[in-house]
Amino acid sequence: MGRTLSAIFDQYTRPNKVIVVSDGSTDKTTEIAAAAGAEVISMPDRGYNVLGTPVLAGVLNQGLRRLQEQGYASENDYVLIVGADHVLPPDYITAVLDQMNMDRSIAVCSGQIEGEKSVVPRGSGRMVRADFWSRIQFQYPENYGYETYLLVKAQQLGYRIKVLNDLVTQTQRKTRRNYKKGTYVSYGKSLKALGYSRLYSFARIGLISLKNPKGGLYMLQGYTSNDVKAYDPELRAYLSSIQHKRIKRYVVNPIKALSDAA
Repeated sequence: MGRTLSAIFDQYTRPNKVIVVSDGSTDKTTEIAAAAGAEVISMPDRGYNVLGTPVLAGVLNQGLRRLQEQGYASENDYVLIVGADHVLPPDYITAVLDQMNMDRSIAVCSGQIEGEKSVVPRGSGRMVRADFWSRIQFQYPENYGYETYLLVKAQQLGYRIKVLNDLVTQTQRKTRRNYKKGTYVSYGKSLKALGYSRLYSFARIGLISLKNPKGGLYMLQGYTSNDVKAYDPELRAYLSSIQHKRIKRYVVNPIKALSDAA
């Protein structure tokens, strides 16, 4: 957390407000954040891994509500989401804002994590245009797949999303090394909640199974569970149209499509 906060306060373009939501941390996060000049929201310890679950969406919403209460939700504002282990280069905010100010159609933008090749903005490091977020109550839905929902909803509403591949960030812990059984189950539930087709979902689960058989099995368990709340029909229909395009890519150029999905 110390390195993460130092990197944020050392940005060439400094944020107007920094809020740290401490979800029951026991590593002096509260003291470190307060000493650095951030406002801290303390929550009770959940006692389990909440990565990818609606619980974490609720934690993030605590910070978003505080920003809204303090007037940081105008059409000229942006919100940057950063995880505790994510270290940004000093030009990060400047580079992302330059892109988003130059192209007002971009609702969500991020850099790239070192060693990864994401084709969409990741959850940590994403800058979100406040006027877009205000159209969906300025919060994450407290449901599985909430991070993907934000990206799909932006596109459904006519915005664009963008990844700056030359803007490289670092994580102090590799993201995939933190994946546990519950994480994979949550991803399976996300596929179902968002309305991914069975063909696409089983293809995705199959790809994960090639690298991690247990992970794929846990994803299947989540996808076939009955305790998942579906998102709105309009979003699910829009996502379905995107899937058809992706499936077509697999048919036309399967090698490249598999490489992009890896």
